[in-house]
Amino acid sequence: MSEAVLLELPPRVVAIDIGGTKVDIALADRSGIILDRLRIDTLAERGVDQVLSRIGDAVRTVLARAAQAGGPVVAACAAVTPGAVRANQVLFAPNLPGWDRVALADRLQDALGIGPVAVSNDVRAGALAELRAGSLRGADPGIYLSLGTGIGAALAVGDRVIEGGHGAAGEIAYMTGEASPVFAAADGVAPLELIAGGKAIGDRAGRYLGVPLTAKEVFADSHPVARQVVHEALAALATAVGNLAAFVDPQRVVIGGGLAADADTIIPVLTARLRQAVPFPPEVVPARFIKNASLHGAIALALDCLGAAAGTGYGEGLAEANR
Repeated sequence: MSEAVLLELPPRVVAIDIGGTKVDIALADRSGIILDRLRIDTLAERGVDQVLSRIGDAVRTVLARAAQAGGPVVAACAAVTPGAVRANQVLFAPNLPGWDRVALADRLQDALGIGPVAVSNDVRAGALAELRAGSLRGADPGIYLSLGTGIGAALAVGDRVIEGGHGAAGEIAYMTGEASPVFAAADGVAPLELIAGGKAIGDRAGRYLGVPLTAKEVFADSHPVARQVVHEALAALATAVGNLAAFVDPQRVVIGGGLAADADTIIPVLTARLRQAVPFPPEVVPARFIKNASLHGAIALALDCLGAAAGTGYGEGLAEANR
């Protein structure tokens, strides 16, 4: 295919969702529809350089497969990761050792030869997907809760997801309660996550019952100990969400992440607490992007680099990509 024809093709984007155990790479068109996708293990314990090198190899594999089908014009790239993403480092990402010394956007641009490269936090990326094509549409302001192994949140105001002064807005895992250590973040402790995070729920119930359990198994278990662990977790979460809602006055709270599969249990508890605790209780609803929210958010972030957010069919493309 000639260079002139390639330049006439609609631009496409690469999205990268970096997690502690896996990395998802997607090639998407301007409407947000995923054209190809590849997943690799993170292998974070082997160091930053090998992670970024293998991401580069995986992206090139995706682009090579696309080239065989006619050749994409890749105009932008976005990557999302846990933690507070800053220009020269990624902080508060304990499952990605060494990332506190990584200028992620620069390293990815060097590795991929694609620019610009936008970078952001994975939870805020999930919120962006919900804002553009999911359950946060029309909510101003709105709160997105990502409940999984860990806990995070994001605040959407207008058409933006707030980053915060240090790229750490929404790190509610560090919210403290009456029994929480005063120097939580300074000591590397995330008090709310230790009570209401999925890993903590499974670990705590498992210790009491003497068997290894996941949070999903604990939610499904009728044993009184399991019910008590879930009750304590949801009580702590409800208090945190009530405090957020009292301050922000959101129109809607959206529940995403792996624990959203148990939304039938979680949402009534949060709804009841909000009705009691705040002057104008927001509605609490499940997320549309239960799976791969961060990847779809990375697609939206990359498309923003093209000025595509207002394009015809943008939201519809993202919604279709989730099916």
